[in-house]
Amino acid sequence: MNLEIQFNAISKIAVSALTAFLMQSAAVAQDTSCNAYIDATIPKADRPYRVNQSIVVDGTKMESEAVYINNVIYTRSPEMAKGKWVATPMPDLKSTIAMAKKSTTRCKVSGADVIGGVPMKVWTSYAVTPFDPKPVEWKTWVGAADGRVYRQSSAGFEQRIAYDKVAAPDAADIAQPRKKR
Repeated sequence: MNLEIQFNAISKIAVSALTAFLMQSAAVAQDTSCNAYIDATIPKADRPYRVNQSIVVDGTKMESEAVYINNVIYTRSPEMAKGKWVATPMPDLKSTIAMAKKSTTRCKVSGADVIGGVPMKVWTSYAVTPFDPKPVEWKTWVGAADGRVYRQSSAGFEQRIAYDKVAAPDAADIAQPRKKR
């Protein structure tokens, strides 16, 4: 696979994975007990975060990281843009939430856990994603005290989220948009 095709494929996978995360997590459930889950999973401008994620596509594991800050998502992986960050404006949450309302079901607290000494509520939900039209089970670890998402997983997808010391990448580390031919 040539480098340009590989870059395009990985860029689409990274954005699709983020969109899948937003689609399934931003849903407004009819059950009011899901309110804390919904609040935790909707990105907020005043809540920057860093995500390390792995995605398995066709048996190949791809690792990437993303930073969300000031309504921009910076994404990077070893295979993408020569390891530089790619800046993408945050997708329109209104349309994402509308799609999520149709695709997410069975949101509930299914247990408790601890991540890095922080007590968590573990949520289970089911969502249809761009990767699979059948509902996929998602597990989401939400801080019991702060209501923030610290981890999400589903078949072939794993995210770890951190909120400390989050900053936008240096301008020199951001890939410049390619010129259209």
